[in-house]
Amino acid sequence: MKLIKKLGTKINKSGHYISFAIFWCDPCKQEVERQLQNGLKQASCGCILSNYKHGNTSTKLYYVWSAMKQRVLNLNSKRYKDYGGRGITICPEWTNDYIVFRDWSLNNGYKEGLEIDRRDNDKDYSPENCRFVVRKENVRNKRNTITMKIVNEIRELWNTGNYTQKELVKIYKATSSSISKIINNKSWINEAKENNKLI
Repeated sequence: MKLIKKLGTKINKSGHYISFAIFWCDPCKQEVERQLQNGLKQASCGCILSNYKHGNTSTKLYYVWSAMKQRVLNLNSKRYKDYGGRGITICPEWTNDYIVFRDWSLNNGYKEGLEIDRRDNDKDYSPENCRFVVRKENVRNKRNTITMKIVNEIRELWNTGNYTQKELVKIYKATSSSISKIINNKSWINEAKENNKLI
């Protein structure tokens, strides 16, 4: 958040002096008061993830919703680069309303222990592209799963002469050895399995 004005210090219940300030929260377009150090680190006042009116914030499904929003909307999330950072979005009705997401989930197969999965990994989180699956099936659908289609993509990119082996490793999140075997038309299957990149 953007610092607007420092407010000085206050004494908390433990008798410690805490610095407070006014910050501008860009997602909800309003000024908020926060502890200085917290506000300097936070991407929002909590509005991105908060929706307390439903009373479901302690449920596992609420965590699924919150984690999805973190991956797509929070620039500081470790997983942002693989989601929001590459253009993946969440449909507006889910982004702004947990209840809509909850109701869709309960009517479309959600049970505790299942994970949300996008049928097409290059498309957004939306009712048309999402389902709930067990973890094993979700892992199979990760971008770093090496399929024959991806093998052909890698070979085509390599043959253009515009990509180095190191760049292909980064793009496909594979090992150097796997990429080397693919571009040299050797078997990559055993090593891919060892690295959980082929199911």
